[in-house]
Amino acid sequence: MSFAFGALMCMTFGSILQKRIHQAPTAVLPLQYLVTLLLCLCFVPFQPFQFEPNLDFLVPLLWLGLVISVGAQLLLYWLIRSSNLVNVTSLFYLVPVVTVVLDYLILDNAMPALAVVGMTSILAGLILVFKLPVASNR
Repeated sequence: MSFAFGALMCMTFGSILQKRIHQAPTAVLPLQYLVTLLLCLCFVPFQPFQFEPNLDFLVPLLWLGLVISVGAQLLLYWLIRSSNLVNVTSLFYLVPVVTVVLDYLILDNAMPALAVVGMTSILAGLILVFKLPVASNR
């Protein structure tokens, strides 16, 4: 739980800073991914490592690397620049909803009743955030 809260705090702080700092994602992302790759390579000597270059490995690798990682980061930078930061961070709540739906559609795993209740609650909360006008103090 402490790592989850730490990650949430870092993402929130980073989003606030990114709103103020105007750097092109194409200048920032390669450095971010290079540092991450170097850090991960530091762990290779201490962990068992096996690599089999086949289609079952390459397709998910390309999906995770290009769509989930690069595409999602570019979308996040675009949203931070073009919209309200509260709306951008509220969209993070869609991650579990999309995960459960993809788990059902792609892997054919049944959705437990509690998952449906949770998804409904998240969607209702997001509707409240995006649809209700903010009362002004006049």
